[in-house]
Amino acid sequence: MSDETAITTTEAADAAAGKLDKIKADLKDQADKAMAKAKDAAAAAYDKAAAKAKELAEVAPEKAREVKERAQKVAEEGTAKVRTTVQEQPLAALGAGIALGFVVGWLLSGRKKD
Repeated sequence: MSDETAITTTEAADAAAGKLDKIKADLKDQADKAMAKAKDAAAAAYDKAAAKAKELAEVAPEKAREVKERAQKVAEEGTAKVRTTVQEQPLAALGAGIALGFVVGWLLSGRKKD
């Protein structure tokens, strides 16, 4: 191989190495930008989720109170209906109580198969 060919080959190798270094640097920059975007997106999503969680935590006690009041109202209305039915039809209420007791006793007796 002549000196001129060796110099040309060395220059080509140096040029190729320079191009590879530039491509490597460009890829690193693109990866860094992508990571920064991903971090920003994750931070934004976290902030949004944290704000929603805080909002729900603030209204939870009020919602729980409303549900409790509604449940109490339904229970009171049911009790009032039962009381009225028992007062208006005591024998029917007694019969229903006996029938219910029989059914519950039968279900809980655990009948054995022989």
